[in-house]
Amino acid sequence: MVRAAVATFLVLALLGAWLVWDNRRLDVTTYRVPLTSAAAPSRGSATDPAGTVRIAQISDLHAADFGTFTDRLLDATRDAQPDLIALTGDMVDVRSRDLSGVLDLATDLTAIAPTYFVLGNHEADSPLREELLAGLEDAGVTVLRNQAEITTVGGTALVVAGIDDPRVGRAEGRIASSAKSDVALALHGLEAGEAGVAVEDFPVILLAHRPELLDAYARTPADLVLSGHAHGGQVRLPLVGALFAPHQGWLPALTEGVHTRGGTTMVISRGLGNSIAGVRVNDPRELVLIDLDLPA
Repeated sequence: MVRAAVATFLVLALLGAWLVWDNRRLDVTTYRVPLTSAAAPSRGSATDPAGTVRIAQISDLHAADFGTFTDRLLDATRDAQPDLIALTGDMVDVRSRDLSGVLDLATDLTAIAPTYFVLGNHEADSPLREELLAGLEDAGVTVLRNQAEITTVGGTALVVAGIDDPRVGRAEGRIASSAKSDVALALHGLEAGEAGVAVEDFPVILLAHRPELLDAYARTPADLVLSGHAHGGQVRLPLVGALFAPHQGWLPALTEGVHTRGGTTMVISRGLGNSIAGVRVNDPRELVLIDLDLPA
């Protein structure tokens, strides 16, 4: 009986220690995405060819700030030397009441590379949404709300577009729109505002919080879509994968990694924070790096 109790205690202690470690570690995952080929991207290589743009994707932070985590995230981003940083929604939680940590992080990120942001579902319902947007813009972040702009990185011009999470329209009392129509609105606004611009002449990078809308994104000119939202499924089981994700249900298919539909590639970040479910299992927090091989 005593031996059984001791064994049970040791197993529980080891499990608890593993969960603490698993929830505090930070994975840095690199994918190479060739826009000149329909082949699936692979995890990154040691050297970059000419014509490569590195994007750092930060998603679903949910205002996480435990110990030195934000410092580690910032150091990892700085060490990656990205050309562009994409914040793909839910930087704060709907329950967040203090924006100082997120805005300090945003200021530090814009000192590394041009930084873009789109709204997630938690920002849609946050009472601090307008304060957050103003603070991000003051920090130098470009906020894209069904908007797009042309930017030049390493001598290559490309389009960066961003759309609101579908929940934003409902929160603002507007008629719900579709992801496809929001992308069309963003790109049309770019073409209308820039004389002589034809979107098809540029690689198009789309920031869109929801991964489950991939089929809609694939019906737009987007070459690369960056999404989050699913938190990697929160719990990942060996040989099974993700257990559950919002708006996808049980055993979801779109929770992390690289997925393709036709000529559109989507990269999904597992995210960096938690919301309602406060514990991840076999699902480490993730900073995603995309090495985007641009066409000549």
